[in-house]
Amino acid sequence: MKQQQQQFIEQGYIVLESGLNTSDMDLLEQSNTQLYGQAQALLENAAGQQYSLSDYYKGAPDELIVVPEIDNPTKVCRYEYLRASNQIIREQLVPKLQEYIKGLTGVDFVLFKDKCNAKNPGGGAFEPHQDVIAYDKFKPNYHITVAIFLDESTHENGCLHFAKNYRTDLAGQGVKSFTTPAGQLQVLPSDKGGSKNGNITEEICQQVNWQAILAKPGDIVIFDSYVPHFSNKNESKFPRRAMFFTFNAKADGDYYQAYYAMKHAEFDNPAFHIATPTAHSQTF
Repeated sequence: MKQQQQQFIEQGYIVLESGLNTSDMDLLEQSNTQLYGQAQALLENAAGQQYSLSDYYKGAPDELIVVPEIDNPTKVCRYEYLRASNQIIREQLVPKLQEYIKGLTGVDFVLFKDKCNAKNPGGGAFEPHQDVIAYDKFKPNYHITVAIFLDESTHENGCLHFAKNYRTDLAGQGVKSFTTPAGQLQVLPSDKGGSKNGNITEEICQQVNWQAILAKPGDIVIFDSYVPHFSNKNESKFPRRAMFFTFNAKADGDYYQAYYAMKHAEFDNPAFHIATPTAHSQTF
């Protein structure tokens, strides 16, 4: 564990092979089948009855949030509010992930947000970005995300890439740093507005050493909200589903319901769609 702790501190992410066992994954597959079916039905109903998702969510504050791909209003890009929408995730998975994080940090963390990126064939390119800039409306300035892969993650289907040793690579360049529970961490320059809203600037991306994370079902990746990352489009014929559970230190407060109350009320706000393959990131 000490080696994992040191690795996490130094580079902002670690990979835990077979972090979830077969029983865990079977339960998660059951949960995801229910959630994906619900997500698909929501998009089809909205398209068929010609109402906007933004209007729908203003009147459905307890509903699963679904975001379509930019090129197809009935193609699921991602779905969120998982803990509130599924009992297994709420009662069995989230507590287990909290234990992982406490073992890594020695601190209690609470769930801040959750989502599943469907990554269907032909979809799902997420440009280089840092998660922290999408969370600036709330007090915590440091978060830890646990990514769980339901499908094998490969180069072809758009695996995650992380910036390896980016703090060292970008040292001395005047990049703005913030004081966090994990020390001084950098917020990199990013594009504001338009189709590249939230993307780390190309100049910075060229100076970073990107590491591809190839993973199998049950593997988990734990990363902080400052480490730059991206994923390419899924060029395979099969989905590459991954769930992401983001936590903040319990001492900073519990913002899960407040975050999703805002997201239901402001579904189209581009601030909630940083560096994503959705229409909401196109204007600002």
